[in-house]
Amino acid sequence: MKRDLTRKEFLKLSGAAAGAGLLASSGFGSLANAQTSDLLHRTIHSSGEMIPAVGLGTAETFGDLSQDFQMRRDTIETLFREGGTVIDTAPTYSKAEQVVGRALDELGARDKCFLATKTSTRGDKQVGIDQNTQSFIDLRTDKFDLLQVHNHRGTDMHIESINDLKADGKVRYVGLTHSNNSLNDAAVTVIESGRLDFMQVQYNMFDRSVEERVLPAARDNGVAMMINLPFARGRVFSATAGVEIPEWAKEFGVDSWGKFFLKYTIAHPDVTVAIPGTIHTHHVVDNIGALRGRLPTMIERARMVQFIEDL
Repeated sequence: MKRDLTRKEFLKLSGAAAGAGLLASSGFGSLANAQTSDLLHRTIHSSGEMIPAVGLGTAETFGDLSQDFQMRRDTIETLFREGGTVIDTAPTYSKAEQVVGRALDELGARDKCFLATKTSTRGDKQVGIDQNTQSFIDLRTDKFDLLQVHNHRGTDMHIESINDLKADGKVRYVGLTHSNNSLNDAAVTVIESGRLDFMQVQYNMFDRSVEERVLPAARDNGVAMMINLPFARGRVFSATAGVEIPEWAKEFGVDSWGKFFLKYTIAHPDVTVAIPGTIHTHHVVDNIGALRGRLPTMIERARMVQFIEDL
């Protein structure tokens, strides 16, 4: 990419690609999949910035500061070494922000990280502001790349606070999250309001509900999509325990079930980045490996779904 695209330019070009049949034939749009290395990168629509399409989630994995910090530090170090940048956390993930902040500080790696966290409170606006202040302290940073309203809690007032931080140069992107498909319709309403740069939702082979309205709304409104729970809290691995990877999946670089499920998710043209959670370095290597080689086509994705449903 010679220069950053404006949101309007990106939507115009990607829409033209879709109209020409590129998305249907390849499974993803060539513009949205432009690469700056051997790893697949996707574009943040509101700025034209590109990020690796797989990162690291920290819910339920990074929360205990007293237990095996070194393992978590090594996980983050491996993410950067393999070419990933995105880390997503929250103040309600126990001590995860403190763990991530300490690791980034010790590694001297804050500049390597696309750091996302959340305003995660049912309290009033000032409670959210105070929580954000503590998150800056715990994450040992003076800027968040992405600050998101967590689970639609006080969406309007907290978006206002996040935009204040954005105006002060302390936040780069504004987001909203959920992992429950009962909130999909509410997400569409906020997406269509034009106030978001990012929307974070659950999307995996067991829960594809966001395909109906959320992903199309994000595409139409230039909102980047961050995907949580791409492994459906491990249910996809339980379903395939003892099952051989089909030979045809190897045609698009799948040599593990982790790559099978991640490639399925990130092959959707409206997905920007998936954030599987782990504290194991070998899982990080495998997850980032899903960004190498081609992605499954739309026809191949349908075959993947049928294979899992037939188990």
